[in-house]
Amino acid sequence: MNLPDAFINDINKSLALNEQQLFFEALGDSTPVSIRMNPFKWKNDIPDLQVPWCPFGFYLDKRPKFTLDPSFHAGEYYVQEASSMFIYHILNQLPVSKKGLKVLDLCAAPGGKSTLISSWLGGNGLLVANEVIKGRAYTLKYNLSKEGHANVLVSNNDPKDFNNITEFFDIILVDAPCSGEGMFRKDPKSICEWSEENVQNCSSRQKSILTNVISSLKSGGYLIYSTCTYNDIENIENTDWLVSEHHFQSISINVPDAWGVCIKNGIKSIGYQFYPHKVKGEGFFAAVFKNPIGEDNSLIKREVRCKNLNLVEKNELYLIKDWVRVSNMTFLKDKAGTIHAIDDETENDIRYLENHLRLIYCGVSVGIINKNILIPDHSLALSPLLSDEFHTVSLNSESALLYLKKSLNQIDSDKKSWILATYNGNGLGFLKNLGNRINNYLPAEYRILMDLPQITS
Repeated sequence: MNLPDAFINDINKSLALNEQQLFFEALGDSTPVSIRMNPFKWKNDIPDLQVPWCPFGFYLDKRPKFTLDPSFHAGEYYVQEASSMFIYHILNQLPVSKKGLKVLDLCAAPGGKSTLISSWLGGNGLLVANEVIKGRAYTLKYNLSKEGHANVLVSNNDPKDFNNITEFFDIILVDAPCSGEGMFRKDPKSICEWSEENVQNCSSRQKSILTNVISSLKSGGYLIYSTCTYNDIENIENTDWLVSEHHFQSISINVPDAWGVCIKNGIKSIGYQFYPHKVKGEGFFAAVFKNPIGEDNSLIKREVRCKNLNLVEKNELYLIKDWVRVSNMTFLKDKAGTIHAIDDETENDIRYLENHLRLIYCGVSVGIINKNILIPDHSLALSPLLSDEFHTVSLNSESALLYLKKSLNQIDSDKKSWILATYNGNGLGFLKNLGNRINNYLPAEYRILMDLPQITS
């Protein structure tokens, strides 16, 4: 691995002499493979080796072809780098109640940390997952839809757009765009993009992102800052800056010595650094802060009005009841006609946020009503909101892959109507059985493109 001299020098300054060679040797090792299971969907055996800082994270002996695993498409687990699962441990350390909690993941795509937060919330509170790049925001939407929870929003906004959402969130995660030093082993191409100038540019951008979102954090709320890099300029120097410029309180958390996580002490802050020669994971940095308590934010008047989302009409709700569990749910319809199921307790918050953000996903998308017929959305197939009375067909591994390839022609069912295709007890998507053939309603953008040589239809 041909590393830049400036990067080598910086690492040598950060690590003790007896660790430097171990670090560079670790960069030449293979990348660990880890997954985080969805506790609400997992039906398989539990892997042997757990990620120490996340109860749902596990290491695999080798990297399988996840595309060829129907459980992956059903949202039974998410493929996530182990070090970044440390966010779960941080969240568990915070003295907060999940009920009514409002969490923002500001730089969320492709969705590893957002799906982690969603699992941690367990359907409580509200998660807003934001991504500024539109294409990546739709990837984020898909990954979160596989979690199946109705307390999630996905927005496509610039961080500066959150300036107008004053003292709203209890927790904000800023997993900031960075120079990516921690991904050198996983993505060797990123080495060519690294430079000292880029490190400085990333640091400046990170400060700008943090400045833009600070006003959205409640007094007494918590800010989590993370990067996938090693250098102090983007990490501990930025956390010191947060304390100096914005008067945040740096928070220490309990981290067992056996985990191998390094404590980084700045002038005014503390952070947690992951090195690949000390942990079974990639490079990662995280720090936690508390927003000083100021005025009572409950006095802030928030405008709640209809903009793009309106309550469904009674005749529409009647049709929805055949498909969805409606208890404790509110149903909103957007201008395009898509109906969204949200938790009752989040309605006012969502109506407030839609006046400030460009929402591309809200709760669980139920579908569109056309001529008194509900055309279901794929998100509903992945959600536990689907009625228990809904007809299902259980597919084996080969049939499930053919369905996901959109090559399945028939199913073993006498039911001639809408059917949920399932695998291992979890929804894969909808189909309509016509008797002599089926219509496959898996969205084309989600179908498997690679060849399936071992399968014949």
